[in-house]
Amino acid sequence: MWSRQPASGRRGLRPGDVRRPPQARDTDGCPPARSVVDYALARRATLADLFAGRVTTTDVCDAHPYLLRAAKFHGESTERDCPVCRRERLTQVIYTYGDCFRAETNGRVRASIELARLAREYPEFTVYVVEVCRGCGWNHLTSSYVLGTGSNPGRLTGSVGKKTVPADRRRAPGGPS
Repeated sequence: MWSRQPASGRRGLRPGDVRRPPQARDTDGCPPARSVVDYALARRATLADLFAGRVTTTDVCDAHPYLLRAAKFHGESTERDCPVCRRERLTQVIYTYGDCFRAETNGRVRASIELARLAREYPEFTVYVVEVCRGCGWNHLTSSYVLGTGSNPGRLTGSVGKKTVPADRRRAPGGPS
């Protein structure tokens, strides 16, 4: 039966159980990350294809010039070596997207220290973490997750991106064009 304890004494997963990230708050008061997606398997598969000869280096080392520029000026250095060229350290670039941001700040590169403040300030936004080698152009999405307070006060449903026309300038239905 599904309810039996495994030999190790830990409760096993039952059908329908979902593993979730820990819900405890960090020490800095930042709300926990939700909807965490780790792209490590896709990364390993891409590298396996490269080392097996199924794809070429130019296929996987294709970083966009804007991504390379973001890595140069806004990225954060890591201790990990590039898995392709093995000459340079990888740079981590963090992008944030969300309906809560103004159009000019949506999709902006952020520093990791900014995320805690943003998570306390805004209701919900998605964070994308990309690793980039500035030497050979290797780039891969490493993870994505949702941050924010989780509340949605004042969110306008269905009105994001629509133009608002003043009442005196609206046309009556069926009126002149």
